[in-house]
Amino acid sequence: MVIRKMFNKFQTNSNTDFTPVIDWPEPEPLRNTLSEVKPLALAHIPESYRDWITDVAERMQCPPDYVAVAAMVTTASIIGTSCGIKPKQNDDWLVIPNLWGGIVGRPGMLKTPAVAEVMQVIKQLESEAKKVYDQEMVGYQADMEFYKADKEAIKTTILTARKKALKTKSKESSFESLTLKENLIQTNEPKKPIWKRYKTNDTTVEKLSELLADNPRGLLLYRDELVGLLSTWEKEGREGDRAFFLEAWNGDGSLTTDRISRGTVHTENLCISIFGNTQPAKLSRYLYHAIRGADNDGLLQRFQLLIYPDEPKKWEFIDRNPHHQAKQRVIEVFKKLAVINPVEIGAIKGMSDRFAYFHFDEMAQNLFNEWYKNFQEKKIQADDEHPILVEHFSKFSSLLPSLALIFHLIEVADGKQYRAVSSDAFYMALGWCGYLENHARRIYGMVNNHVYQSASRLAKKIKDGELSTSFSVRDIYRKEWAMLDEKTVVQKACDELVEAGWIRPELQDYEYGRPKSPIYTINPKLKIHHPTSENFF
Repeated sequence: MVIRKMFNKFQTNSNTDFTPVIDWPEPEPLRNTLSEVKPLALAHIPESYRDWITDVAERMQCPPDYVAVAAMVTTASIIGTSCGIKPKQNDDWLVIPNLWGGIVGRPGMLKTPAVAEVMQVIKQLESEAKKVYDQEMVGYQADMEFYKADKEAIKTTILTARKKALKTKSKESSFESLTLKENLIQTNEPKKPIWKRYKTNDTTVEKLSELLADNPRGLLLYRDELVGLLSTWEKEGREGDRAFFLEAWNGDGSLTTDRISRGTVHTENLCISIFGNTQPAKLSRYLYHAIRGADNDGLLQRFQLLIYPDEPKKWEFIDRNPHHQAKQRVIEVFKKLAVINPVEIGAIKGMSDRFAYFHFDEMAQNLFNEWYKNFQEKKIQADDEHPILVEHFSKFSSLLPSLALIFHLIEVADGKQYRAVSSDAFYMALGWCGYLENHARRIYGMVNNHVYQSASRLAKKIKDGELSTSFSVRDIYRKEWAMLDEKTVVQKACDELVEAGWIRPELQDYEYGRPKSPIYTINPKLKIHHPTSENFF
């Protein structure tokens, strides 16, 4: 036992010249925890958006995927419940093109500035809508004063007539009172202007119901930190919020809420698009706990446009003026989509139809029918897929026609003359589904390989010199580093690094009949960057 202790002390003392480096293996590279994804093909971006998206991505040196995905979700929110698509020719299956999505990327990858470029377009619509609202409010307030004056004058006349009728008891006085009563009933209060809204950042579901009541096409909920939003729905007492948003994803629901303070609010169309950004570590941690929980209600699978693209491999300094003409073209598309009457451009709406809807043209319909058959067969035979992926991909049955309709409407708003959703729109939507499938596999793979993610993070901490030569599991999780703040996860991460030859456990004595918690020693062959006081610049 004494010899074992002496050996351990000798083995872990990296500050001496007697460290037996020759006994250590060469550290192996850690396994790549991210599955492969490909960049979004330019051909899959609507032609009227391409120059603008390319310009923003080049000037910011960020993946064009950031801008494209944000633009698609925002476009969907503008269309909202104005129309839907019936993917089958005769069936009453209706899809409202509502989308949820987000961007996953490390801090400093310009996620927020890229999305801000898209939000500028929708802000312009909101700014113009606010000007219209302010102008209408001036007229409304004047009309209200006339209304109040007329109402008071009629009331005064009624009171005088009533007194006269009681005194004289004449039929003429009674008839005059009745006529005045009818005049009072027919005096309509001016209709208050509605402030057209397109987006909100933070609100309660009660307030959101009111906003949707005034904006039946729907709204976009944008949060810069997406996981922060989702986490609030996990809190005790917020179960109703989660249910509210789950129902709002379909876009065709309705809701009536009764509150003492707010009264009764009827929301005819419950349609909310959601978009946000997050970091890989935060999302991985959230998914790890959410998917392994007992209550998998399909919330995560609704984020069909959640992407995690590769980081740019090179950086170039770009300093040029924005492509204003390309941006203005997108703005004009947004403006037309915000007021478009779908029936005038080929949508169908019968007397009993709640929503207007489009169909595929003949060629696109045949393509969809064939795709849908193959899709359902693959879903039935997906025994080797993780259940969470099967659930996610099952929603592609509505995603593909939603995207096809969105692409169709973008082209129509840009001046193209189509009456039904074309095969070009179908193929573009099909390309997006393939693109999004790869991203879903990468993102959910972060959960399935959560241990490897934690091991990679621990390896980085070691190489950055943030751990002493010898450490325990407790030393790590007490630091509360992201993805390394739970004992079981840290232990598995250490096991992974032991297998890769980065660290190895010391031989330990027994305590009360069982071995003590292991102490790990860092491989002396690793090149450790010890932090200094030097500035970054």
